[in-house]
Amino acid sequence: MEASEEIRRVVNRFLTAGSTGDADAFMAKISEHAGTLVVGTDEDEWWHADAAPVWRRQLEETGGFPWEFDEIEAWEEGSVGWAGVEATIAGPDGVVPMRMTFVLHLERGEWKAVQIHFSGGRPNTELLGQELTVSLEQLEETIRRERPDLSGDFSAEGTVTLVFTDIVDSTVMLRRLGDEAWVRAVRRHHEMIRQATEAHGGTVVETQGDGAMLAFSSARRAVACAQALQRDLAEISVEGEPLLRVRIGIHTGDALREADHFYGTTVHYAARVASSALGGEVLVSNLVHDLVADSGVAFRESREVELKGLDGSHRLFAFELA
Repeated sequence: MEASEEIRRVVNRFLTAGSTGDADAFMAKISEHAGTLVVGTDEDEWWHADAAPVWRRQLEETGGFPWEFDEIEAWEEGSVGWAGVEATIAGPDGVVPMRMTFVLHLERGEWKAVQIHFSGGRPNTELLGQELTVSLEQLEETIRRERPDLSGDFSAEGTVTLVFTDIVDSTVMLRRLGDEAWVRAVRRHHEMIRQATEAHGGTVVETQGDGAMLAFSSARRAVACAQALQRDLAEISVEGEPLLRVRIGIHTGDALREADHFYGTTVHYAARVASSALGGEVLVSNLVHDLVADSGVAFRESREVELKGLDGSHRLFAFELA
């Protein structure tokens, strides 16, 4: 175990971004791993990675957290690091002391926070003098009230078909290939996704690390794109190494759209469908299956699965790629 100047700088940039309201820089320091945990000072602020839109929303609501911090104590051991800092935050009734702790993990050569705890000992109304969005449910209700623009490529009711892609065993492949070869492979991967998505009338919502989120106004277009992607991606090879294997999940439903982002249960469902797929496989939800069943798509099998964070069992369908 040794003191870590690198982690100290990472935490410093994170806290500075939070105080200036730089949402992109703030979010970039937090891991997207499902096990990521952020605990705030309010009793309802107990979040995992899927609540990331709430953190961004809080920065927008406050314009930046009015905190000041002292010297950051940071340590590392292998691929794990941790840090602590004493801070103050300017509240409506004066300055309030805070303590912050961080656990970080090395992901593709970059330190990302997987656990954060902000401790001010009081709710946001006392600490900051205002109510903040603290849950995805509140965020969805707020967006509904604001009546976001759902025109353009997607229906006025907000119905959209979402496709999630993910490279299987990406950490193993990174270690096997090395940083430079891995980056080249991921870039080609993302470019092929972009080309296929555009060719089938869809939109690349975002690409992050080894995965992507795509949106289509038609379930049939989404399925056709996924079929083409699996065929094309199977041809990616890097300097004689094994082919990259990608899993894809598709779901259709009502999603809230704000600017270039989608929120809501449909997003989480589609992501969980993708996480249930095998390498080289495309899984679709029962609804997508029903929407494309008469379009000539040949389904190979179906299976009942449990989807993390969603009640009950769910029937998913895998289709033939040929």
